[in-house]
Amino acid sequence: MKTKFSTRLFITTVILLFSSLRMMAIDSKELVGAWGYGPPENRTVMIATDKIFSVANYDVPGKKLLATYGGTWRMEGDKLIVKIEWHSVKPEVAGNEYPYDTKIEGGKLKIPQTQEVYDRLDDGKPGALAGAWIITGNYANDKVSKRPAPFFPRRTMKVLSGKYFHWIAYNVESKQFMNAGGGTYTTVNGKYTENIEFFTKTAESVGKSLTFDYSFVDGDWRHKGEKSTGGPMDECWSKRETLEK
Repeated sequence: MKTKFSTRLFITTVILLFSSLRMMAIDSKELVGAWGYGPPENRTVMIATDKIFSVANYDVPGKKLLATYGGTWRMEGDKLIVKIEWHSVKPEVAGNEYPYDTKIEGGKLKIPQTQEVYDRLDDGKPGALAGAWIITGNYANDKVSKRPAPFFPRRTMKVLSGKYFHWIAYNVESKQFMNAGGGTYTTVNGKYTENIEFFTKTAESVGKSLTFDYSFVDGDWRHKGEKSTGGPMDECWSKRETLEK
């Protein structure tokens, strides 16, 4: 009797321990940064801030975006739960939530259901602009004019890791995807430089490096310089979390 009880106790303990290990499989901080795989002709890059993710699949030499999607994410044990806000190929899935088994091993992010294996590109450093930003206004004569509804229903968002950036314009109400662009970036001595790898508005912008002035004003990002298509710009971007309070 005692042996049977001890055996059951041992089995129960092992099951509970295994479950605990699975629930502690991934610290959400491990996912933050940029991840990528594939050759230039079929490149996929995912950027994850602490709550937002953006995936872009594009052809660099062909100067073409193949697909982009993203939204919010959270970890539940070893499950990556994503909620889609935009999808350029399947807009109807916006609003849906999906769970994925996820592993991080040896600097690689593995998602068995999709058979994707991402290499770590950065851990959210060294860029000074890592995070999710929403365009909220424009400057004129050094004074900002804020938009009345920058977050809903239309959003223009930049998602940045330590070295990579994506920007996306979409409508959360109609589920319409509008435009996107992205590549790598640096922030050095008040200068923000984008190296464009995809851009839906004008394919001719792919391959360009654009340098802007950047500064922080009351927590907002002032983004000032010349547009890739020509002409001055002086924009105000706000951290997404400040608009969700």
